[in-house]
Amino acid sequence: PLRALREKARRVATVAQESKLTIDVEEYAAKFKAGLMEVTLKWCRGGKFADIIKDQDLFEGSVIRCIRRLEELVVQLANMAKVIGNEALRLKFLEASKMIKRD
Repeated sequence: PLRALREKARRVATVAQESKLTIDVEEYAAKFKAGLMEVTLKWCRGGKFADIIKDQDLFEGSVIRCIRRLEELVVQLANMAKVIGNEALRLKFLEASKMIKRD
């Protein structure tokens, strides 16, 4: 997932360069860090929190806070998709929200 993210970031930076913006493509792509990507992915795939966090050098509270904030952002993005009239995108965001929240 990180490799794909960085490739997309390179594409965005390349388009920005083509639009006459001053940007270093590789520097821009390198700014994207894995951070909690692996932890969040395991969580969304149904992993147990204790199993996910045991091999990480992270504070549990920080992980929980970040995952909650991500879920709030995804809900806001679903609302944005509704406003612009993109129902397919709204449904994708709502599905992502369910995967994150796991109630």
